[in-house]
Parts: sequence; C-alpha cells; structure tokens
Amino acid sequence: MNRQFNKSQSLCLLIMMLMVPAVSNSQDQITFSNEVLQEIQRYELQLEELESANGPFDASLLEPLGAIAELLTSVNDYEGVAEIQNRQLALMRTTLGFEHPDLVPMVRAIIENQKRLGNWEEISDRLEYLRSLQAGIHGIHSVQVLTAIEDQAQWYLTRVSIDGEIRPARNFMKARDLYEELDDLAGDAFGEDSPEFSPWYYKRANNLAQMISLLNSDDRLAGSILDELIRKDGTIKLEQYTPFDSSVADQIFGIGRRVSILDGDRLIGEAYLRDGLSIVANIQDIAEEANDLEAQAMASLYRGDFRVLLDSSNGSRDYGRAHEQLLEAGISLERIEAVLNRPMPIPLPDFFSKFSDLEAYQSSILLQQEDSDEARINVGVFTAWDEDARSTSKPVSRDPLLNVTLPYHQVDLAFRLSARGKASSIDVLASVPDEKEVGRKAYQALRDIQFRPYIEAGKPKRLRDVQLRYFYFER
Repeated sequence: MNRQFNKSQSLCLLIMMLMVPAVSNSQDQITFSNEVLQEIQRYELQLEELESANGPFDASLLEPLGAIAELLTSVNDYEGVAEIQNRQLALMRTTLGFEHPDLVPMVRAIIENQKRLGNWEEISDRLEYLRSLQAGIHGIHSVQVLTAIEDQAQWYLTRVSIDGEIRPARNFMKARDLYEELDDLAGDAFGEDSPEFSPWYYKRANNLAQMISLLNSDDRLAGSILDELIRKDGTIKLEQYTPFDSSVADQIFGIGRRVSILDGDRLIGEAYLRDGLSIVANIQDIAEEANDLEAQAMASLYRGDFRVLLDSSNGSRDYGRAHEQLLEAGISLERIEAVLNRPMPIPLPDFFSKFSDLEAYQSSILLQQEDSDEARINVGVFTAWDEDARSTSKPVSRDPLLNVTLPYHQVDLAFRLSARGKASSIDVLASVPDEKEVGRKAYQALRDIQFRPYIEAGKPKRLRDVQLRYFYFER
C-alpha cells in the first residue's frame, strides 16, 4: 500500500492504513491504540497545514515527520518507519544540500531501522552512502572516512555469520578489500612512518589473521573462503608446500583441479599470516623511529602473538623484549605481571600503543565473567564468530549500531594451557542449555583457540587451572 504523504491524499490514506492491522517483518501483529491513532492524525493535520502554507519541500515538515516515525516505532511498524525515513532523507537533501552534516544522524537512524527489519543488504548500501557523505563533508583522507570504511568492513564480517549460508566467503573478501583500501588511505592521510598510522595499519594484520583462522576452520566455510581467495589472488601464496590429497582437492574445488597448499599440520595460507607478522614488525620500526619505548614494547608483545599464531615459536624472545622495554618505559612490575600473568585469546582486535589501553581492554573482557572460580585463573570470555568457525573470535564493531545480538549457547570450561598457548585437559564445568552436545562443541572449539600464554618475568610458561566462558551461536 502506498504511504506517500501528499497534500490531497495523505490523511485519508493514513487513517485507512492504520484501521487495518499490518504485519511486521517478524510476523507479529501490529496494533494501534486510539491514543497512537489520534497522535498520528494530529501530526498529519499539521503536515497538511505546513504543506499548504510552505509547500511540500519545506524544512518545517521534518518535525511532524519525525514525530510520526517515533510513533510508528513505538508500535513496531518498522516498514512504515522506513517509508517515513525515506521521505525525511529526501526532504533533508533538498533543503540542506547533498553534503550536510545533519544527514549523517538521519542515515544512521535508517540503518538502525533496517537492522530491526533484518535488511542486511540495505544496511550495506546505506553504509556505502554514509562513506561518500563523510568524504564530501570532511575529505577523503579524514578520520571520519577511515572510520566509515572500517564500519563497512566490520559489517561485512558480521554478515559472514548472520547471512547464514548466503555468500559468507564473498562477504569476507569484501571486508578484506576494504581493509586493504583502509591501509592505503590511512598511509596517505598520516604518512606510513607516522605513529598515527599504526593502529589503522594493524587492522589489516588482524584481518589477515582472521582469514587464516577461517581457512583452517570447518570444511564448509574453509572451502568457500579458499575458493574465493584463489579466484581473487591465484595460488602463489598457497603453493608453498607439497600437494595435498587429490580427493580433498576434488571435494573443495571440483574434479581435476589441483593446488599445492598443505604440508602435514602446517596452516593453510601461512604466507598471509607472515604478511601480518611483517606488518607488526613495521609498526615496531615506526615506534623505534619515533623513540616511543612504550609503543615499541607493545609492538614486541604483538610480534610475539603473531609468532605464536604461526606456531613457529612460543614468542619467548619477543615477550622477553616487551617485558624489558615496559620496565624501561616506567611501567611498574606489578602492572606488567598483572597483565602478562593472565593469558588472552589472540590476535587482539586492535593495536594498543599504550599499556594502559591494554589493561583497560583486558579488564573489559574479565568483567564479563565475574562469577568465575577464584581457584582458577579467569581469562574472561570468548565469543565464536560462526557455527563453522567456533575457534575464531567474533569481530565486534566499536559502533554498537552495527552489532547484531544473537541467541548464544554458553559453556564454562576449565583447562590447562601450554607455553605455546594451546589448551589441554579440558573439562566442561557447565553449559546453557544443559545439553551434552553443547558442551562437546565447546570442548572441540577450545582445542583450536590460540592464546597468548602465561608470561612470567618475560618467559612463557605452562599454566594449570584456567577458566574461560565460551559463547557460540548455532542456527
């Protein structure tokens, strides 16, 4: 039904529309109380008067349109809200121009409503528009544009799981392309030798680590990611080792196709992870050039993490250097040990050049599991990305607008941790729901989750009695 609010038809159409119960996207019945109907009719009359006095494109129409949108939101008529918002945006572009800062909150409101409707592709389109809008307002090399690109990338990563079996690999590869673009633009904006570049630069390293984790996850997701990766990059970075079993190649790529990827227990796509290690090494060089000892120490920690991810060492050399540098930078031994004596899932999502930022990040994770057993070392929570990537941490956007809440299973696990950050002797303490299969899947996932190990006096060591709260979503 057409809900266009024009001068001659708007009131009549709206009343007819509201008298007939509508059905929302979730199939819940929408009902309108007399009070809501009266309020909408009042604002519609106001619209009629304003249109008559000032014309259909006057800014005075925005206030009653906004009030109608709020009323429709209050009764969960999100389709109706979408139609009102489209008119609001068109009117704002007419009255304010195509590159006005006030358009930004309007587009964000549209994204919020589309999230309620579950229109994921529409959100992707609106984020693309938001990026172009920020470029027009602030310039292509502005922080606002860099943030908009990261938001786009994070949204495509979110779609890997919420889209289900619809194009998970394509969504990931779109995110990867955006992180590459973000790397280039941030380098141009700050200069590739600037410390301001380092946090943006690291985002690409983290994304490469995500890709390797997905490539080495369950067959369905790993196969689709691998297929897209070969389609985009070819096999140069995959053809490093002896050819793997031809029957596996036939299953993933089709009969007759061959690619050299794997040698024993080596990671699929290890060369990409080495690219991530190189990025962290470059960040370390940037900190050295800036004579920032604390940032150097933090880069050493991250470098150790990537060596652990590569399974090339336990990171002892880098962790030891970080310990020494932090002390030299004036960080107290008590603070250093409080952080490094507590293992953490790696890679970390962001690069922290200040030790205090790492402390705050660790505390935020630990606070999510306040009821842990005091006899065990609590390492916080781990939320899995996808049911086919249960050992890969879920990407979380810093913008709450782009995070989607899902119904998660919860499992509390106790285990031992090796000096290389791998779990063993795993016990399922409790699960919600209390079902054996829920605990079994968490048990299997934990074996492949990689941690920064327990570090004492700069040396990785084994640790007994560790506890983690694990969440995963299953469609």
